Amino acid sequence: MNQTERMRRTHPLSIFIFLYRFLFLLILPLLRGFLSTLHGRLAEWFAGVWLDILLLLFLIVLSTLKWAFFQYHMDKCHIKITYGILFRHTLSIPLRYVSTLSVLSSIWLRPFWIAKVRVDTAARGIRKADFSFYVRQSEARRILHLRNEPEQIRDGVACKYRPATWSLVLLSVFTSNSLPGILMVATFVSHAGKVLGNELSLLVRHTFEETARKIAFGLPPIAAAAALLLFIGWFAAFLMNLLQTRGLEIIRTEHPLKISGGVLRQKCYSLRCGDISFVDIRQSLLTRMLGLYSVYLNAIGFGKEQADIAAIIPFSVKSRVLNRLALLLPEFVPAQRTIRPGHNAFLKFLFWPAVYCVLIPTAAAYGMHLFPTLANIIQFVGAMIALPVLWYFGVRLLDMISSGVSKQDEFYTIRYSIGYYL
Repeated sequence: MNQTERMRRTHPLSIFIFLYRFLFLLILPLLRGFLSTLHGRLAEWFAGVWLDILLLLFLIVLSTLKWAFFQYHMDKCHIKITYGILFRHTLSIPLRYVSTLSVLSSIWLRPFWIAKVRVDTAARGIRKADFSFYVRQSEARRILHLRNEPEQIRDGVACKYRPATWSLVLLSVFTSNSLPGILMVATFVSHAGKVLGNELSLLVRHTFEETARKIAFGLPPIAAAAALLLFIGWFAAFLMNLLQTRGLEIIRTEHPLKISGGVLRQKCYSLRCGDISFVDIRQSLLTRMLGLYSVYLNAIGFGKEQADIAAIIPFSVKSRVLNRLALLLPEFVPAQRTIRPGHNAFLKFLFWPAVYCVLIPTAAAYGMHLFPTLANIIQFVGAMIALPVLWYFGVRLLDMISSGVSKQDEFYTIRYSIGYYL
């Protein structure tokens, strides 16, 4: 093997990544120590602590060997990867068969000039990357540069798109979900309380209760607290989504589409346009009323992780969205609808949403009649359940009006709804 084809090792940080995957094996020593303390047999635990140390050393050696035996070589033609301790495996993948090549740099890795490289092909799993490893940022840039091509020029205009900040803000506003934000805030408060003491947890709880009381405006306390909790969760998710897409830029070259962006986790993707499964032009009921559209990609290796970029064209009006899509992906511009639902299809679209819209208020009224002392709570819960049902009815109504199928060349355009999106 000549010097130009020499195998490389990943960053030594990978040893700690491998070690982290084996931490579950430390449950037995920790459990043994806990039981010994519980029964007052600390002397016995200290006598056998050498077993725990031996296990820890074994895990460190195993992680080091996994790092030492994982090697790779990447050039403009192919990727060669060797791995395995007892049983060696060697893979050679032509670079033209790599669907998506990604370089991810988290905020906690950037001070050490480390980045994560992700390789995805059509041959392996759909939930995890085919291969991922950590290298220096300079090496990551070299790997990404292997698929570097000049940007296309169409009608004198560079095939490049960098959305305005207000467009990214709208995307974060309309796509943020309260539940992930609530979980993130709860995790932060829990860990901060462990580090800084119970005083922080008590302060946060007191502040939350006082704020809920001040914004109640005659609402039941449980309703005000629930509304405040949902808003906090939504706002946290909004900030995370905005930071994930800040600085978004899309560049079309002859073969790959280059996508980059993100603040907390800087992301760069190079994906083959031929491996894009479909383009999803998406609306919710609210954005439909505002006349706003967004464009998402479904491609091999793109959007596998929660922190990945999903939307390539954030919310904008229809004419601008179609112009940007024609500039970046002219193959996927939607065609006019040619096949529409039949006149008798309204039952398929509206029957069950209409049933739910009738049943929920009826059940709430009956519950208030049976339990008058709980009328306020039942009324609030009924209203909270009825709102998404009414929203879903509106989505299905618009779906009935706008759904259909068309074909242009070798591409199909399908108009449909899924969940709360059109």
